[in-house]
Amino acid sequence: MLPAAEVATDSDATAAEEQLKQLNDRTIVGSYASLDTEWDEFKHGTEKATWTATGLWGWPVSERQDWAVRFKLPVVYERRNEASDHADISGLGDIEVGTGTAFRLNQGWRTGGGIELHADTASNPALREGVWRLHTLWAVGHDITKWLTVAPTVEYSESVAEEHDVASQRYLELSLPTTFILPYDWSVGTKYKAKIDFENGDHWIHTVDLGIAKRISNIPLVLSATLEKSLSGGAKKFQISFTITYYFERYRSTK
Repeated sequence: MLPAAEVATDSDATAAEEQLKQLNDRTIVGSYASLDTEWDEFKHGTEKATWTATGLWGWPVSERQDWAVRFKLPVVYERRNEASDHADISGLGDIEVGTGTAFRLNQGWRTGGGIELHADTASNPALREGVWRLHTLWAVGHDITKWLTVAPTVEYSESVAEEHDVASQRYLELSLPTTFILPYDWSVGTKYKAKIDFENGDHWIHTVDLGIAKRISNIPLVLSATLEKSLSGGAKKFQISFTITYYFERYRSTK
């Protein structure tokens, strides 16, 4: 095999691994467009489907730092149970815009953070959260081995404006995402998250996620599926999501 071909093969493998890690690791910045389909089922019979289009554009600030902006636009359909007097509803959901940065500290360590605005812009009042909310986060990513990555993350959210007498929101989320890189461009992701609701008596909510992803050969396209389950009860039975993510790769000439 020619040296140039070896370099190209190694580069492709590294790109695939980074794209699989980025699904679960906020310290990796790569430009992408994605479409997420999320299905929520609640104990009282209501079912909710959300299709979210997301665009993230990242660019290098230096050899060790990247910057990014992100935009999310959801479309929501909510089906009520037969006993409910309310009709099914659908429409555009609340949009979110954000920006952030990430640093490569060395070969196996990264860190990054960002800020995001959740805007009360849904087309149907019944789909609105009724708040404008700021969301900040900071994460540390560490490649323990070539096939195992952890990215502990701290997130804080607080409403800055409430409408229609909606209660204010203020909560902290602590999560531990992990990614296991498997052969043939597959990966398994897990995440444990603890949420502390300061506006509800410092109530703790615990959830776990389990996901699987496949990066398509020779195409920077990743297909992923995730199951989320609450460990603290609540109205939601479970959440399932399927996501298609296309990465806009950076091409560099070999020297």
